[in-house]
Amino acid sequence: MIEIVIREGLEEAIDSSDIETILQDFLTHLFEGERSLSVYLTDDEEIRQFNLKQRGMDRPTDILSWSYYEEDPEVEWVGDLMLSLPRVQLQAEENGWDLRTELVRMLAHGCAHLAGWDHERSVEEAEAMLKCEKLMLEKAGFDKIYNE
Repeated sequence: MIEIVIREGLEEAIDSSDIETILQDFLTHLFEGERSLSVYLTDDEEIRQFNLKQRGMDRPTDILSWSYYEEDPEVEWVGDLMLSLPRVQLQAEENGWDLRTELVRMLAHGCAHLAGWDHERSVEEAEAMLKCEKLMLEKAGFDKIYNE
């Protein structure tokens, strides 16, 4: 099961069924068996508050993740993702693509975190995590996101 909740006033920008299909593909790529997760799309202020509480950083961020899989690899509900839709839109504009592309890129990143990857632990893990994200994005039809 994939649960997508969009903060009131932000619903118009997102096709939830499209995102749900892509997330299901990401889960299939990363995990064995039936798995679930939730995604909450919010604004900069709310994610700033969570970023301060969870990470001690008093600023908005693009995505936060809470993995339950890392503590219990057998758990069906692998975790929760929170994204700031305005921040994702800003990054989309900076990267020169549409909101959907940046949202999917961030969801791949967040799902990789739910599976236990952490780009902050080491350069090697950051490279492996990016490779994993690229594979998921390619399978979802986004094969030209990163210039290489």
